[in-house]
Amino acid sequence: MVDGYLTFEDGKVTLGGNELDGLLQQQYIRGAVRFDEAAQDGLSGKIKTPMGWEDADITLTILLETDDKADCYDRLAELDGLFKGQDNGGNPRVLDVLNRHCQARHINQVVFSGLDSSESNKNDAIRATLSFTEHRPAVVAAEERVVASGKAAPGIKPVGGSR
Repeated sequence: MVDGYLTFEDGKVTLGGNELDGLLQQQYIRGAVRFDEAAQDGLSGKIKTPMGWEDADITLTILLETDDKADCYDRLAELDGLFKGQDNGGNPRVLDVLNRHCQARHINQVVFSGLDSSESNKNDAIRATLSFTEHRPAVVAAEERVVASGKAAPGIKPVGGSR
């Protein structure tokens, strides 16, 4: 079940319908191959066999500044509330992603999986790093494997690209 949208464009981030009161500074997406590692008798090291892809990691860095409307700590508290938000079942929310960078990487849904914050003594601002993990329900992943294997009914193509 999807609990809103994540968008980030033109320096603004919207999370579940709430525009974050901070300036988007950086967007980073990481994909990686999943390996099966097996030790072989009598040999040092492990044999690595590529087994598919890990879920992608998306990181957004935003600057929370102090101004006449609010200070950086109030903005961080609001962001922390969004991070700890839950769906009706008490689970972290799944968000649809509306962003061209993510679309190019075939990332359609994410879970807000981490929030880091830091500050320095040079200014009255907090740098918040929002981490998201790609959400691919098991059913979707299984369907993509069937389509990629060529065993799907004729005319069926992968949704959102192949992984």
